[in-house]
Amino acid sequence: MTWILFFIFLFCIFCLNPTWIGFALCMLLAVVFYFTHPILMRMVWRIGLHRSVNPEIVEFLTKELQRFPLHQAVFWNDFYTTDKLLDQDYTVAHETDDGQTPLHIAAECNQPAMCLFLLKNGAEIDALDNFGGSALHAAAACQSQTRVIRLLLRHGANPHLRDSEGLTPLEVAQKYHHEAIYTYLQHASKSMF
Repeated sequence: MTWILFFIFLFCIFCLNPTWIGFALCMLLAVVFYFTHPILMRMVWRIGLHRSVNPEIVEFLTKELQRFPLHQAVFWNDFYTTDKLLDQDYTVAHETDDGQTPLHIAAECNQPAMCLFLLKNGAEIDALDNFGGSALHAAAACQSQTRVIRLLLRHGANPHLRDSEGLTPLEVAQKYHHEAIYTYLQHASKSMF
């Protein structure tokens, strides 16, 4: 699809200047695009990747996860590398210094497809980090959309677990002013009874 759009762009440029200079410009752009396409696409993709995540969390994880290849691959939503690492010595139960599993990272980075991938590879839905928080707690604290919350609840996450501060995911969402998550968890908690 990207190549089709690029060739339409080149055609438009050539139509504006249908001379050998226009042709040369189009050829130059094609060569540059051919060699930089993967880099450009990755840059564009990464700009939007953590859009709904708390910027302080993104900055912290960018630095913190450098020593944890599996978690870093999950953070960048890189399925190929994640799958490759899981085929090696890493497991979905691998933890950071804070006790976070890859599922915690995917949940707090608003990556439902990665969460599903990790769950299908045996991730424990209610695994707790060193602060007593589950992936549901991490999602409620760090990002503002409900997609991951819905997925985790559908796969059996316990919305009544309390972290080391005694907070449920609902109370965590309220603490961090994530109204959409708070409203969704409030409604989900009521419908579970």
